[in-house]
Amino acid sequence: MDNKNQRRNGRGKENNKVILLLAILCGVLAAALALASVALCRKQMQVNQLLGMLTEQQEKAEEEPEPEESLPSPATEAVTEAATEPAVEAPTEPETEPPYLESLSGLAPGTVIEAARLDFSDIDKYFMSWEIEEGDNLYERINGKSYRANDYVPLSTLRYLKMPHYNFKGEIQVGEMIVNKDVTEDVQAIFKELFEAQYQIESMYLVDNYWTGDPDTTDSASIDKNNTSAFCFRQVTGGSKLSNHAYGKAIDINPQQNPYVSYSSGSPRWSHSNADDYIKRDTGLPHVITHEDLAFKVFKKYGFQWGGDWNNPKDYQHFDKN
Repeated sequence: MDNKNQRRNGRGKENNKVILLLAILCGVLAAALALASVALCRKQMQVNQLLGMLTEQQEKAEEEPEPEESLPSPATEAVTEAATEPAVEAPTEPETEPPYLESLSGLAPGTVIEAARLDFSDIDKYFMSWEIEEGDNLYERINGKSYRANDYVPLSTLRYLKMPHYNFKGEIQVGEMIVNKDVTEDVQAIFKELFEAQYQIESMYLVDNYWTGDPDTTDSASIDKNNTSAFCFRQVTGGSKLSNHAYGKAIDINPQQNPYVSYSSGSPRWSHSNADDYIKRDTGLPHVITHEDLAFKVFKKYGFQWGGDWNNPKDYQHFDKN
């Protein structure tokens, strides 16, 4: 019996130890679970706070309009690039040449043209001619002035020319002239040679620009302006027959430097005071036509006669072709 009781008591003590250990383990587990639960609650609170902040920001973003997207201006981009990229010397772009003029059409007489605007490899296209027809603008300009209906010089025999020339400043200028159709090609060839040699002519307008009411005083007014001209339906100076100018077959070049001089009285007489310095032909002054002058040589080449070779009077400005 005693032995049985001892065994029972030994087993009971062992069972108590096991129960105590289990109780301790359960306590530890309970404590751990409690701590984990507290930590989980804190995390949940933090998550809820973050969700609340995000929700609030989203609601504000939805309430406010989104700003328009703005593109940087070219100036801003340039400044940004200049600030972020190393300075590089910009290449020099070649200067573009102005386009060549195709013709002188549309350019008013007297217009100064830059040399770069002319195609010197095809200079012929700038020496232009037109027929004159009743009722057109040119006819209205000259009718009743340098031209009037007559039995000797029909309108159909005349041609209007535009040609470039160098003025006394060395500039290229648009010139105009009316000549007979029979000498048109010769006149164009002459003035082309003079142009290519840069021969200077102060101005080249129709005498109608200086119209005074009659052909003679108009011719005088044109000479006073040192104007180079050709056609004007008028009589010869001091005579009754028609001048070669009336037929469009005579041209006066730089009349101030090349005046009309009469020697009938034994001493020279002239009408225009602007020619005073040019009566003597050996002064060496510029634009004086002599036998050595290019104008004389070129006009003679094309069969024109020079008024400087007349016995009396001497018309140094005058070239004509009969």
